[in-house]
Amino acid sequence: MAAVAMPQDMLSPDSRPKRSFKEKLLQSLSEAEADAAAHSQAMIKDKQQLLTEMLVEGHPQSFVDFFYLTHTDGVADDVPTREELEAKGLDPDTYVNTEEVPQESLGYLKDNLVAADAAARQGDMKSVYSAYKNLAKYFESAGNHKKAIFFYEKCHTIARKSHDIEGELEANLNLGAAHENIADTTGAIAFHEKHLELAKKNEVDTEMLNANANLVQVYKRHAEEQETAGNVEASIDYFHKMMHAAQAAQDLASEGLANYRIGIAHQKLEDPKTALEFHREYLRLCKECGDKVGEGSACCALAQSFQDLGDVTSAISYLEQFLELSKNGDPSNQARACCSLGVIYTRQRKFERAVTYFEKFFEVARSLNDRRMLDIARVNLGISRGSARTGRFMEVVASDLHTLLQWKNVRMPIDSGSQL
Repeated sequence: MAAVAMPQDMLSPDSRPKRSFKEKLLQSLSEAEADAAAHSQAMIKDKQQLLTEMLVEGHPQSFVDFFYLTHTDGVADDVPTREELEAKGLDPDTYVNTEEVPQESLGYLKDNLVAADAAARQGDMKSVYSAYKNLAKYFESAGNHKKAIFFYEKCHTIARKSHDIEGELEANLNLGAAHENIADTTGAIAFHEKHLELAKKNEVDTEMLNANANLVQVYKRHAEEQETAGNVEASIDYFHKMMHAAQAAQDLASEGLANYRIGIAHQKLEDPKTALEFHREYLRLCKECGDKVGEGSACCALAQSFQDLGDVTSAISYLEQFLELSKNGDPSNQARACCSLGVIYTRQRKFERAVTYFEKFFEVARSLNDRRMLDIARVNLGISRGSARTGRFMEVVASDLHTLLQWKNVRMPIDSGSQL
């Protein structure tokens, strides 16, 4: 009688053929790929089902928007190539397209699109606006800022066409913030300026303050972008805009910062006289705000401007104020003030005073455990001490022959403070 082969699943565990690690791994990979394919297929079916429902229910516009939003060639960027992903430091094999709408959110997307379509037919534009805003907020919270902008733009269009001033103000504000989120400062500025213009036209004081407060931040960011790109004059223009927006927003701290940055920019353009005006205003505003750190920065900047203008006395005065202000603040500022004073007194050939400040610089640098600063302090202190001794020696050579001969014969000290 012929033997009958038993199925593999009916064999006892001990009698089943053992699989290698490689075979087990390949089977696991195959199962994972099958699960992923099944999930993808289920999602496609869900999309198709929802799209069909929208058409059957008579919502063609919802159908178009839904299709547009759930495909990567719609609002989202096209799927990047392997080379583009690798250039960004991303692994092409593990990359996940975050622009894709999650399956669990498809129903929410469909419901709001249908609600907007139905409300539009009834002329209820407030409800249309509300449905689109819901979707914009959802995508914004999910970090999908481009899709959020898509719906905020719809809100803006609806509010403008229906003469809904409140809605238009809100849409401009939201669009400005959304463009900030994608680092599009030019777009952000345009919408925040529209927000301000509309608020002024309709005399809505709270919205004017809100718009100016947002413009302070985007003007600052754009000015810094211009500065980084080497467009110093363009950065000055936007820092001026920031200053005026801060004044309108009653933000003294930002107004002061704008003055400071304008002053620094003029120093870069080798225009210390103009820089001086803005640094003085910065100092005044810092005192008004009680900003001691800002006062120190202003005094330091004023000292540099006065040095550039050749007014050493005023430079020393402001550096001493900077030193006093920094004693209870950042030790690195104290070190900076001492170093600057030491350098000025060295240039004036007042070496003993230079030594005093360089010694303080060295002490602070040592307490900070900053190797580079400590090396600079050590070199400056050594040079200033050597210069002080040389200066005293040359003074003796020129005017005190008796002391010079005594030193030469017995190496007596020339004075009590310096040893040759």
